Amino acid sequence: MQSKNKSLEIETLRGLACLLLVLYHVIGPLGGGLKIDLGSPYRVLADSMVYVRMPLFTFISGYIYSIYKIRGNDFSAYCVGKVRRLIVPLFFVGIPFSVLQAFAPGVNKDLSLIDALLSFYVPVNHFWFLQAVFIIFMFVGFLQWRGLLRTPLHLYLLFLFSAVVFLLPEFPVDAFGINGAIYLLPFFVTGMICQENVGALKRALGVIGPVVFIVISIALLYIATVDRELIVDRRSLVGLIVGCVSCIALLSSDMRSRFLIWLGAYSYAIFLFHVLFAVTWRFALGRLGVTDQSVLVFGGLLCGLLGPVVLANVFSRFTVTSVLFLGERAVRKPIAQPVLKASQS
Repeated sequence: MQSKNKSLEIETLRGLACLLLVLYHVIGPLGGGLKIDLGSPYRVLADSMVYVRMPLFTFISGYIYSIYKIRGNDFSAYCVGKVRRLIVPLFFVGIPFSVLQAFAPGVNKDLSLIDALLSFYVPVNHFWFLQAVFIIFMFVGFLQWRGLLRTPLHLYLLFLFSAVVFLLPEFPVDAFGINGAIYLLPFFVTGMICQENVGALKRALGVIGPVVFIVISIALLYIATVDRELIVDRRSLVGLIVGCVSCIALLSSDMRSRFLIWLGAYSYAIFLFHVLFAVTWRFALGRLGVTDQSVLVFGGLLCGLLGPVVLANVFSRFTVTSVLFLGERAVRKPIAQPVLKASQS
């Protein structure tokens, strides 16, 4: 599934983002997921990556957008594509998942049926990312379409704007994921800026990048061990700086991994379905009386990564399921032309 024209370092980062995301949802927030208490290495690991997980996903989205950004007057086609890719799976995967959560036994979050049915408006699960990034694509795409992002200065001004609104208080109602969009926008724009300057970044930070990310990771692990309250506020100046610097450092490192590249090719399916498989693993082992944290964490991580890969390969075989559940384009098969016999030609 890896095309030759894709950036291998970006696909590697995409796979890394999948690992971090699934690991977090397997461990869960404090009081959720596996209900791992403070002091556990797994709790420290989950908390320490709060400034990296979703910023990295969004940074990659901005980077890829900058390569294939809207051009000319095809804004309507651009919007239709984003609705197909993001909003259709929101309705056919996100809402059914929330309804299932409202009735399923053994879940850690109490969710009413009304909240589940309205989750397209006020997000209740990880699908908030679909709504948030859709708003970002519409906003940035509109600016691009109107010719307002033609120069590097315009991009830097957009980053400044996004950083300012990032630091403002959240809206009381997270209508259609607006708070998530504001949170993610600076990292999306950072990805755009980095794509425009990727060669210079790699030359300037090729050696320093990995060191910077390792230092940041160690510092975050230490802080999460000492006092997690210092690290869980995502919309803060520290969160903004650490998130942007971490993404830039990872990109400049030019890291490549065959396994992560392979995983990155299934990143969207992993994002959509990993919780379903991770929760199934947790529920099954819970019924069997398994309580070992390592078994639960690594087994859940494996199921959360590989289960969606299998599902994606099944869904991709059929047009209806690939469109509704993966947001893929409907591939029209060419109409077979009748073959004329030699005597008729």
